[in-house]
Amino acid sequence: MMTRNIPIHYLNEDSAFECEVLHLTPLSDRTNKLSGFLDHIDDCYTVILVNNGSGSADIDFRSVVMSAGQLGIIAPGQVHANICIKECELWMLRMAPDIMDDDYRYQLDEFAMTGKPVILPEDTVKILWDALKFLSTLMATMNGRQPMKSVLFNMLNVILGIITPRVLNGEMKPRRRSTEITVKFKRMLPLYVRKEKRPSFYANELCISGVYLNEVVKKNTGKTPSEWINIAILLEAKRLLRSTAMTVKEIAHELGFDDHAYFSRLFKKNTNITPLEFRNVILK
Repeated sequence: MMTRNIPIHYLNEDSAFECEVLHLTPLSDRTNKLSGFLDHIDDCYTVILVNNGSGSADIDFRSVVMSAGQLGIIAPGQVHANICIKECELWMLRMAPDIMDDDYRYQLDEFAMTGKPVILPEDTVKILWDALKFLSTLMATMNGRQPMKSVLFNMLNVILGIITPRVLNGEMKPRRRSTEITVKFKRMLPLYVRKEKRPSFYANELCISGVYLNEVVKKNTGKTPSEWINIAILLEAKRLLRSTAMTVKEIAHELGFDDHAYFSRLFKKNTNITPLEFRNVILK
């Protein structure tokens, strides 16, 4: 029986535009609000640039620490909580996927696969800091005027143009077909993985062969489609174990497993603990 679902936080509840930029310090009102958030999902991308001190957040059940001079990204659909920024000063930029240039979106999706912050050179931190400050000032003067939205869009692309070469090992990667296929495959997983666990299903949806899907996903991520499917299943399982009162058997059936014992073995094989042990640890 469900006790609660992981809530979705919608960007349009916090901003009249398709983006929001926040300068956060330990004394900011929004800082206290963020620290009170439990598990949730955003419908937008979040870019975090830390200038002073350090902070942390749990992203997809991993603790991510960001220090001065580092940049972090949370992609739509990633479960995050325990946002602790009371010891640092940072800029937070939230953007709706639709407002972003597709090339930049693909680059950020590829970076989000790593789940790690990136260290930026000092001059890049300063440039980004000034750009985000200008964007904040610009948005404060817009007052809902539609003609200004094109200016906002262009400014966002300037900021993303500065960010993306840095997060991808110093080079802007060309938008390759193999990267697009990999990103589309990973975007499909949360939508279908409870029902479809065969790589061939995803290959068919992408209108490619299973061999080609395996080749490009392994080349781009170091993992096979089957491995990513297992990762997605386990992430869904962890979300249900943490956020509901469903039994392990009920969760197994919710995730499309007829044999709950097999599901438990799969979970332990990949996490080294049983589903119930995970629930007991995560809810302490």
